[in-house]
Amino acid sequence: MQVPDATRRQSCLNILNWDVLVHMVTFLPRQDLSRLMKTCRAFHAVALREFLHDPIELRADNILSFYACIQGGQDFQRALFLRELVVSCSLSRPRYRSHDRTERGDCEQMAQLLTHILQNARLLKKLRLDWAAAGYSRYLHEASPTLVSLEELTIPFVSQSLWDDLEQLHAPLRRICAQFGPMLGSPVVDPLPLLERFQATLQDVDLSGVQFCDGSTQYPAVRRLSLSDCYSDFLLGGVDVAPLRRSFPNISELSFSAARVHPEAIQWLDGRSCDKPELIERCRRSNKHWQAQHGGWTHLKRVSVGHVVDLYMLGLEQHIPDVEIAMVSEGTLRMVQDVLNDTLPSSLSISLFALDRILDCIPRLFSPTESTRSLSRFALTLRCTKPVINIDKVIANVSALLAPLRVEHLVLCLRRWDTVGMYFLSVDDLRPIDISLVHIYGRADSIVKDFARNVPTLRTVTLIIGREVVERHFCVGDSKSC
Repeated sequence: MQVPDATRRQSCLNILNWDVLVHMVTFLPRQDLSRLMKTCRAFHAVALREFLHDPIELRADNILSFYACIQGGQDFQRALFLRELVVSCSLSRPRYRSHDRTERGDCEQMAQLLTHILQNARLLKKLRLDWAAAGYSRYLHEASPTLVSLEELTIPFVSQSLWDDLEQLHAPLRRICAQFGPMLGSPVVDPLPLLERFQATLQDVDLSGVQFCDGSTQYPAVRRLSLSDCYSDFLLGGVDVAPLRRSFPNISELSFSAARVHPEAIQWLDGRSCDKPELIERCRRSNKHWQAQHGGWTHLKRVSVGHVVDLYMLGLEQHIPDVEIAMVSEGTLRMVQDVLNDTLPSSLSISLFALDRILDCIPRLFSPTESTRSLSRFALTLRCTKPVINIDKVIANVSALLAPLRVEHLVLCLRRWDTVGMYFLSVDDLRPIDISLVHIYGRADSIVKDFARNVPTLRTVTLIIGREVVERHFCVGDSKSC
């Protein structure tokens, strides 16, 4: 059958409407979108729309070409497609200490380009700045009134000048992530009054470098609260629950690390250098006293802390279904039982390092009391820093911990820990750990059976070994899979 010439010449662009084409390109990765844009003008318009919907990273070496791309004949209509911008200048901005006028001119030019881009991106939803972009924030002063659709804002360092530049921002912010520096003549700032303009819309708040004093401003829509590097009486590592409870009465998820520290194996013996025993005990007493009189968070379902000390300081006296502790040291081992008495969790997650002296303490993490009666799920994450992992000791000690309890779901995660302090380990150093994890994965079935035999109440056992996952279901009291 011969196809008529008119039908043969008819383009698929004439058959498929615009909405179908726009939907089709959503399935393409960025590299294919870039290739599609080079085929014809019609596909260039369709693909560019989707291309600009993806997160765009602006740097000193690409902002000029991006500016020319969205300018589109001086009308900036393409800027309306922008949804997420990441401004990264830390690795590429000119050196401020230099007296070269050319370098300063480059920085001024980038600020001008950013101003024009943001002024026309009226439908922008997410804006994320790096340290250098936050430090050079003059462009935000002129652009903030036009960011009327902004819902997420991430700033790694908030200075007084930057916050002044954001005074005219009246967007429906739902999430803010910010680390505050010295402001208002004080080395530590109370952020609660500063966020008042977003009081009605904020739902997710992530703050660091703060001290809470005034709890008069309420944020009833906030459901998730994340805090780190908190101060009490200008001392790092403390927290006062009273203003937090008054300002965020309806949170369901709390993430808290009073003094954020990267986990290291040496901290098992030495603890965190920022911990102050007197401050910790004082915060716990005052927080417990205040919550006994005024009550705690009635909607709180999940608490995640960087160290057991953080949860100990909060002094929560209510049932928290899901509790996660990222670090425990030998000197704070006793606090695990105290926080279980406070929170009575149904699910408990703890992270430790896979070293023999630490594995020996697993049976002493907590004891079978009224506080562990409701515990039905236990997750243990072991950070592997050495190629020798005594998996038999792990099985024996975890079984000894859980056998007297009524735990039904066990999750054991073994993953390599690829950092030592601030340094990343090389591939050669990590390869022996990966090989050891592969050998353990080969024993996955026997490991699961050992747990099921030693802890008769278990219904499910999940092993996460490196990137591999093994999950088995059991009938109660039977070591064979159901």
